[in-house]
Amino acid sequence: MGTSTLRIVHVVSSLNGGGMEHFVLRLAEAQRRHGHDASILALRGGPLADLARQRALPATVLGGRLPARAAHAALAFARARPHVIHAHNPTALHYATVGKLLTRARLVFTDHAQTRGIIRVPSRFEWRATDAVVGCSQDTADKSGAVGVAGNISVIHNGIDITPARRTREEVRAELGFGADPPPAQSPEPAGSPGGAFVGIMPAAFHPVKAHDVLLRALARLRDRGVPVTVLIVGDGDERDRIHGLARELGIHGKEARFLGFRKDVPDLLLAADFFVLPSRDEGLPLAVLEAMARSLPVVVTPVGGVPEVVRSEEHGLLVPVDDPDALAAAIERLARDPALRRRLGEAGHARVRDDFSFEKMTRKYEQLYLGLG
Repeated sequence: MGTSTLRIVHVVSSLNGGGMEHFVLRLAEAQRRHGHDASILALRGGPLADLARQRALPATVLGGRLPARAAHAALAFARARPHVIHAHNPTALHYATVGKLLTRARLVFTDHAQTRGIIRVPSRFEWRATDAVVGCSQDTADKSGAVGVAGNISVIHNGIDITPARRTREEVRAELGFGADPPPAQSPEPAGSPGGAFVGIMPAAFHPVKAHDVLLRALARLRDRGVPVTVLIVGDGDERDRIHGLARELGIHGKEARFLGFRKDVPDLLLAADFFVLPSRDEGLPLAVLEAMARSLPVVVTPVGGVPEVVRSEEHGLLVPVDDPDALAAAIERLARDPALRRRLGEAGHARVRDDFSFEKMTRKYEQLYLGLG
């Protein structure tokens, strides 16, 4: 590709508040800082449309249904005249392929592991039209054949930049009704009491793959054992009503499980938490885990997807088996009773992300990939 200043269009299926969508906004923003003309094309809108406007990121939402949506997409690509079209999930790849046919741009697809269990599998024609396929982890790349990818697939690990919190830990915990710090391990206060609660956080869209149900059953076990823990459950999605119903059935809704819905202040909420939890059944390389580690939070996660490429158990966090609420409860209880363990895991996790998973390093790798497509 003969120019170092690129016109890049990132294509996503929506501007909902999931980790992948946040990732795309940050990537486009970083590319604009590097002098490129990066924009976003979304098939549907969502809460992040406002965030894109606040950050002065050009974003087009197609909306509507076929064939009007396809016509709108064709017009948007014609106006943008991109050098690179970068699709971020299989539904987006369908429209990105149309863009390539119209503009002769190079087409890049990043597999965020959403091809497994959530949305459509691309056609052979779409894969043939794709100039480069990237897996967000080695595990994702290794599994790419299952969704039709032929040929080589590169690995560019997700990276993060740390969005600074706008409030202090004390301010956020006070707003949520918690004290500044957890109570001493030897004299835990009753669960749900406002003073010095032990607080976890799970920011994730409500999909079955995220296993909110496993977390709720683990919290019910901790309550029955008298371990005072509250987890802030942040996000929205198709499974919301079912998960809320299960929490009520278990008697932990609003107590051990605090549902906060979609939030724009996740960096503040992370600062207010004492640990992070994500008991997923499958993953690519979850940005939420990296963000928690970057803020020195100990993490309790499952060894799925690219997670073991980041988290070594007992070194950067605690790994527990998939679909095992007993093991999850035991790991959370260990953290609740051992402040030194929390501190050691948090410090090691912070160093791991700082050294190996910076957003700047990842952005430069994508830039080199684009420029190498010729």
